[in-house]
Amino acid sequence: LRVADTQADRRFNPLAGEQVRLTLADNRIEATGVLVHPERKAKVADVVIRHDLSRGAGRADLTVKDLRFGNALQPDDLTPLSLGVVANVAGVVNGAGQIRWTGDKVTSDGTFSTENMAFAAAFGPVAGLSTTIRFTDLLGLRAEPGQVVTVESVNPGIEVRDGTIRYQLLSSEVAEIEGGRWPFSGGMLELMPAPLALDSRQPRNLTFRVVGLDAGAFINTLELENISATGTFDGLLPMVFDKDGGRIVGGLLVARQEGDEPRYLTSTQGLTIPCDPERRAGRLSYVGEVSNAQL
Repeated sequence: LRVADTQADRRFNPLAGEQVRLTLADNRIEATGVLVHPERKAKVADVVIRHDLSRGAGRADLTVKDLRFGNALQPDDLTPLSLGVVANVAGVVNGAGQIRWTGDKVTSDGTFSTENMAFAAAFGPVAGLSTTIRFTDLLGLRAEPGQVVTVESVNPGIEVRDGTIRYQLLSSEVAEIEGGRWPFSGGMLELMPAPLALDSRQPRNLTFRVVGLDAGAFINTLELENISATGTFDGLLPMVFDKDGGRIVGGLLVARQEGDEPRYLTSTQGLTIPCDPERRAGRLSYVGEVSNAQL
């Protein structure tokens, strides 16, 4: 048995069926089998298909148990949609899905989970990703709002740890980021809502808001020798992730002066921040040795 996507832009690569048993009796078809990658021979899912010939209706139940990504199998072996999105994936996926049809109507759903997955992405290496995705349209790769993913660490140039991201899958091409939060250098790093293109050929634009960043802790994170800093910062970091990596475009950090409340900035366009020189905001210092030659 061979299972393949009939769409011109295929969502899934063909799979081979093994241990297939098909029964035709009383105008009904029942089939069971195991779907495997045809070249790598890795088991992908158990499948049970039932179809009523008199009604033209049926369903397929897919069960994924301990699907392990690593040296033997990668997501792009199963679907071209992962190309340019993730690479070097290491982790296990479990879950179940169902596809139902009656006449010309096809519906599908499913729930899939992973814990402590690691991979490389356009915005840097990710470790300890855990999530449960509830698909409202499994074939169309749509997921309901309020999906939650936790991330142990991600490093787009500066490592951030223990993050939580809320999202929705609108299609196989676009996700909707609903927000995210990470503890960051004594304050918080917040990912602001935005659409996220899953097509690797398109640049991804994300904006991070910094609230209460401690300058001294931030300098320690950067591991800059002979630099000392004090002060608390709020700001915005608009970032672009593309084939060349990630970069900040038009970012702004504002030193919080004594007595100031946090600034929850939403835009850097035309933004001016009053500064009172009588209220100390912070200090940046070089604390290493300086010789006449180095001066």
